[in-house]
Amino acid sequence: MFLQLLFNGISLGAVYALIAVGFAIVFSVLKFSNFAHGGMISICAYIGFFFQKTVKPTPPIWVTILFTSLCGIVMSLFLDRIVYASIRRNKSPKNYYFLSSLTISIIITAILNVFFSKNPLAYPMLFSSTTFNVGNIRISRMDTMILIVSVVLLVLLIFLIDKTKVGLAMRAVSIDPETSKLMGINSNFIILMTFSLAGILAGVSGVLLGCKYGVFPDLGQSMMIKGFIASVIGGLGSLGGAIAAAFLLGIIEMFWTYVMGSLSTPVMTFVVMLLFLFIRPQGISGRFAKEKV
Repeated sequence: MFLQLLFNGISLGAVYALIAVGFAIVFSVLKFSNFAHGGMISICAYIGFFFQKTVKPTPPIWVTILFTSLCGIVMSLFLDRIVYASIRRNKSPKNYYFLSSLTISIIITAILNVFFSKNPLAYPMLFSSTTFNVGNIRISRMDTMILIVSVVLLVLLIFLIDKTKVGLAMRAVSIDPETSKLMGINSNFIILMTFSLAGILAGVSGVLLGCKYGVFPDLGQSMMIKGFIASVIGGLGSLGGAIAAAFLLGIIEMFWTYVMGSLSTPVMTFVVMLLFLFIRPQGISGRFAKEKV
């Protein structure tokens, strides 16, 4: 039972990691909490659902993930173009970012609630059997797929940021955007890259969450809270810290749910965040996030 709960917790943490990284990657460059990311996840979940239902023959899940990722990129760049770009041009206070992203999230959720009921829509069956056995452990095929896709995407993202020139430029802009411009870095392109990556993560997260939990208007918002908590525990703006915190949160949540039940789980996650910030306010990454001025 321990190993099965551990595997399920790691699988859940992998999804939280995708959400937390999507949250952290925008914060690392622009230093604001993009709460619109939750609404993007919900929209992508619906896009993936209808793509799976309407396209004949039913496409493989990887095709659906690719399609929703492209849609996520387009929507992220569109939001940046119509909202965040004007804030940057006008050099508005940082609170404008927060209020704008929160407003976008509320509007997206409201629109989805108008057009769709709160009853979850189920993705078409992906597997002929839902589980397989490894020794005495019964493992969900869905959880296995989610874990594999999430880990592969996270590894690619870490490679992009740590080993490529684009990643080096993103890290430079996150440290000092003005000095990076003087060094010849196109900060506007880096910002577009940042939102594109966030869009990809929203697309992948939407499909994976939709497959596991069903699709409903508040899907992204409910999971966004977990991603935000993981990002805070990891250290705002730290991708590595967000990933580590997400896996830790997923494991703790799975064992807590097994022992104490699911009703107290939301309270537990907030308590973990508050206790962690009390003990180590700089987060797992060990550094404080710097505010934009």
